[in-house]
Amino acid sequence: MTTVSTSTTQSSGRGGTPSKTAAKLAASFSAAAGAAVTVDLGAAARRTLAALVAPSSASGTDATGQDEGGAVKSFDALVSERTKALSERLSEALARRGIPLDEPITLTLDSLGTVTTDSPYKTRIEKMFADDPELVKAFEDVASLNAMQAARKALDAFEQERRAAKDDDARDAAQGLYTARMVQSQALSDTMTLEDGKLRSASVAFMTKSLGEIAPPEVGTKAERATAQRVSLTV
Repeated sequence: MTTVSTSTTQSSGRGGTPSKTAAKLAASFSAAAGAAVTVDLGAAARRTLAALVAPSSASGTDATGQDEGGAVKSFDALVSERTKALSERLSEALARRGIPLDEPITLTLDSLGTVTTDSPYKTRIEKMFADDPELVKAFEDVASLNAMQAARKALDAFEQERRAAKDDDARDAAQGLYTARMVQSQALSDTMTLEDGKLRSASVAFMTKSLGEIAPPEVGTKAERATAQRVSLTV
């Protein structure tokens, strides 16, 4: 889980040592913000980042075939890919258990590492995760990566606000706003909602709204089916 502290030291957590690129990504979140705020990557995010950018050959390229700089630039694409894969995996697993997907299903990873939900199908869904530790791990990884994406949005906004500040008071205000955004984002970082076949991070949704961004339109499975039906009728 992505956390915010008043220290400049990153905790080691449960995960192993991240690659150099993963470390660069982690450090970038706190470097511009200074000593007052530190973004500390949880074990899941470090583990996933290390795997995503692990060198695959002596040439220094990562698993995507890019060099380390390219891996950093493609982070958003990697988060999108992993989120999409988990969305499909969850949708298939729920459908096999006869759980309808026509209503949003909110899932949260609690402090004990258990995925919980308030869905009417709570018992079946929570048992599905309890019986599949790898699914829980995948959920944790994707939630952490999305939280990192939200953190980067907050940092980008902070840098812009700090550059635009005219005096120390304005700079302090920008710092305070960044911290408040990160604290709230952290509180939401372990929650994602599966809706219309797509997982959406509560942390990213909050940050998008906080920054006044307009979320890009997404075509869900219902819309896709409706479009396909209209096309079939007109052909």
